[in-house]
Amino acid sequence: MKQDRIFDRTDLLLSLALGLGSLALYVRTLVPWLLPGDSGEFQVLADQVGIAHTTGYPVYILLGKLFLMAVPVGDVAYRVNLFSAFTAAVTVALLYAAGRLATDSRWAGVLAGLSLAVSFTFWAQALIAEVYAIGAAFLVAVIVALLVWERTGRPAALFIAGLCGGLGLGAHASVGVFAPAVAVYLVVQRPRWRTLWKPALAGALTGLMLYFLAFLIVDLNAAPANIFNAAYGPARSAWGLSEADLSNPLRRIVFIAAGRQWRTALYPDPPHMVKRIGEYLVKLPREFSGLTLLLALIGLVALSRRAWRVAVLLGVGLLGQWLFYFNYHVGDIYVFYISGYLLLALLAGAGYAVVARVLARGRRPAWRVLRPLLLIALLAVALWPVLAPHMPAVARGEAPFLVAREYPANTTTRYLRAEMAGVVRELEENAIVFVDWGRLYPLYYAAHIDAGRRDLQFIEARPRSESSALADSVIEFVAARVDRRPIYSLNRLVELERAGFSFRPVTKGSLRLFKIERR
Repeated sequence: MKQDRIFDRTDLLLSLALGLGSLALYVRTLVPWLLPGDSGEFQVLADQVGIAHTTGYPVYILLGKLFLMAVPVGDVAYRVNLFSAFTAAVTVALLYAAGRLATDSRWAGVLAGLSLAVSFTFWAQALIAEVYAIGAAFLVAVIVALLVWERTGRPAALFIAGLCGGLGLGAHASVGVFAPAVAVYLVVQRPRWRTLWKPALAGALTGLMLYFLAFLIVDLNAAPANIFNAAYGPARSAWGLSEADLSNPLRRIVFIAAGRQWRTALYPDPPHMVKRIGEYLVKLPREFSGLTLLLALIGLVALSRRAWRVAVLLGVGLLGQWLFYFNYHVGDIYVFYISGYLLLALLAGAGYAVVARVLARGRRPAWRVLRPLLLIALLAVALWPVLAPHMPAVARGEAPFLVAREYPANTTTRYLRAEMAGVVRELEENAIVFVDWGRLYPLYYAAHIDAGRRDLQFIEARPRSESSALADSVIEFVAARVDRRPIYSLNRLVELERAGFSFRPVTKGSLRLFKIERR
């Protein structure tokens, strides 16, 4: 029987408490400084409103800019990091709602939200400028909307699910990986599944149109540090692009949205997949305790019996995440597992609901007092193994993950901003500097945001993922400007030397560079 009212005041208060509690944890442990690589890029482009590396992330950029304007706390770098903390807290609050809807148990929502909140990778990404927390927020919003429809039968809920899915592609493409699970979920809603496509498809198309509109807005803003100026423009020939191609907004959007830079990173490779699975299993205990994983298995079995369509949605969704990302050949693959961790946390909540129902069978008055105490104790046993190693850092008020090998923030990045500022101070007017990806956007931050020097341009020389060769268009780019602008490179570029350019060692601040000149 469909319900009109699915949440009460207690649910709202619990969801809010989980969201605010996780936000307090993330603010307490937030990384407050400028960061290298992708995080530095987002810190710059959220402020400038510019297209980032594939897949562009225009929805993230626009929402990040609104957050920067609405929350005048700290500098730009701090606020963009704080935006991740905020969206992660929204994810936790929504995950409570998903657990409550999937099982009709508040305990399920609490465990689901807290399990994800303190998991290693999700917590770590909540502390830096990144797109994974907001991607998780859009994904759980899709799930909540579908579960609202499951409980109420309201077509508007399917529309909202589609809307969040389409729009969420502009936050992170992992939202799209969940689409097959949604399709299967709608198909199994027989005999009425044919009528369900209309609101769901209408919402998805509306979301995609808004996604495209966001792309146009961000692209046409032409931020000086956008990824085309910083990498793809000079290296355009690596993908067979001409200057005319890059002058066309639609072609720029298609290039970015289609993920041309990383397209070759996704291909079937059974040995690689087996290796990925092994790495995943080795790192899983830092995300969830053994008890939490056991509860997830119990939850999947229980949902298969009590709400099998929901089990199909979550099970197929989790399988889809694994199949896709176990075959994705990138170095920072561990962060792409966050969507799957979200689904595991939700299934663990369903398993916790089973335990709560079993304990509810006791009828003695004393049992009514003992039952919540037992459930709280079980909650602590499930969470503490994951949380305990990080408590000393929480007590100190610093990020617990600074010593993790794969984490982009560490104690040395604390001084990155000052180091880049020293380089910028010594660069001549209109200088161009070819650097690596790690330093690229920290230099833009120091130049464009801190120093107001938008005359300086920094470029990643070799942005094509599958090839280390210097694109011919980079050589053309240098040849057309070397007589008019000072050009530097962090490394000797062999292809430029062969083309008749010399590399003279110079020092700018803390960086040893090479001045590129004609021989």
